[in-house]
Amino acid sequence: MKIEEARRIAQRHEDTYNNDFEHYHDLYAQDFLAYRPVSGVTHNRTGMYALEQRATAACPDRKTKVLRVLAAQDDWFGIEELWTGTNTGGDEMFGPAGTRVSVYAFSLYEVKDGKFVRAIAWTGRRPQSTSELVIE
Repeated sequence: MKIEEARRIAQRHEDTYNNDFEHYHDLYAQDFLAYRPVSGVTHNRTGMYALEQRATAACPDRKTKVLRVLAAQDDWFGIEELWTGTNTGGDEMFGPAGTRVSVYAFSLYEVKDGKFVRAIAWTGRRPQSTSELVIE
């Protein structure tokens, strides 16, 4: 994969997440798997989409912004992104109602036939009550 294609896919990811969320899961292959090394959690396509729906329900104003697209090699590329939103009180994971939430993510994606088939993701959020970054 060339870096130009990786940038195009990353932009499609951002645009779909922010503007057409009901089709967000269409970016992922049926057999998609994501792994979060820090927490040891693996998500399939359904689990990943459910996690994003939960975040959307808690923070309906959420947006993601791709900050950087990193070197593409073979079918893999990396993106750095920042997800922001305001918790309406729908999920205590994001703190009390009114809490402004920022989640930083660095993800490596494998892409086949234009869809994400595998991901390795590191995420972290800054809790309101501390200056430490929580890595998830």
